[in-house]
Amino acid sequence: MAELQEMARVTLFGSRNKGSIAFDPARDIPSLAGKVILITGGAGDLGKQTVIELAKHGRPKRIYIADLPRTKEAKEAVVDSITQEAFGKSTDLGGNEGAANRTEIVFLELDLTQLSSVRKCVDEFKAREDRLDILFLNSGIIRVGKGLTKEGFEVHFGLNYLGHALLSKLLLHTMVQTAKEQPGGGVRLVIVSSEGHVMAPKGGIQFDQLNSECENMSYAQRYGQSKLALICLARVLAQRHPELRVAAIHPGRIITGMSRGLQKESLLARITAPIGPFFCVPVSVGIINHLWTAVSPHVVSGTYYEPVGLPGKVPALGKYPDLPQSLWEWTEKAI
Repeated sequence: MAELQEMARVTLFGSRNKGSIAFDPARDIPSLAGKVILITGGAGDLGKQTVIELAKHGRPKRIYIADLPRTKEAKEAVVDSITQEAFGKSTDLGGNEGAANRTEIVFLELDLTQLSSVRKCVDEFKAREDRLDILFLNSGIIRVGKGLTKEGFEVHFGLNYLGHALLSKLLLHTMVQTAKEQPGGGVRLVIVSSEGHVMAPKGGIQFDQLNSECENMSYAQRYGQSKLALICLARVLAQRHPELRVAAIHPGRIITGMSRGLQKESLLARITAPIGPFFCVPVSVGIINHLWTAVSPHVVSGTYYEPVGLPGKVPALGKYPDLPQSLWEWTEKAI
């Protein structure tokens, strides 16, 4: 019953799609020549397609995929798949000139449930780059089962929020330095939240429970709490770094590997799966808010956007206006 109630809250009070901004990747992604991009969860559904579209239409210098450790062969398969989908097979690249103009795709290992892995990922990135133009905090989980990260934080909060908070904090200096070279809001931090933020528990974030499995919450509340935290992160970083454009987004209701995984754990998710296509959009549509937020000149820093480009309401921040600052203070102690 609790699960049904939380899902109903999202349905009734979640995002809207009417009046969204028209955005065509082929037409509206500008040249990204010379730029460097990093995206967490870049091997998954939304992340991978985002990389493909940015590489195909923007041709940045490099895109780093930060995702779970895997074998060398598996990493190469991810990179090759993205490269082929963005540019075609090597024989179709038009010789040396075509190969020289394509984006280099680089795989970095990142396990957001281990803060040591986050630090190692950043060290590897900084060893290769002295600039970062666009950072996507895209990776995420939703699961019924309870769990903890290596450092003992509730797993949704630890992976969806805390690992990303540390990653962004460690990369902010590089992004700020990049912004000094190209003022005007071209350096972006895109934080993938969810309309599920409305499922957060009373108070928004239960700080005294974060070092536990949050057994008093449903899995939907644990997920909602982590996604509300990401919106708070966007607010704080936008205020602290006006030279950057920082925004949180909801990509839309999409059938992805994450939602398919939830069906294995949740009876209600399995029961409602057959009607999912009537309420959900394909990944190719779900990434549009990612892309718009990464390149549009109309993005207002600190805003939470529903698809596409629609400022969304965050009721919890109306009730608890001090929540972003309280979360940031907690975060600095935790990491």
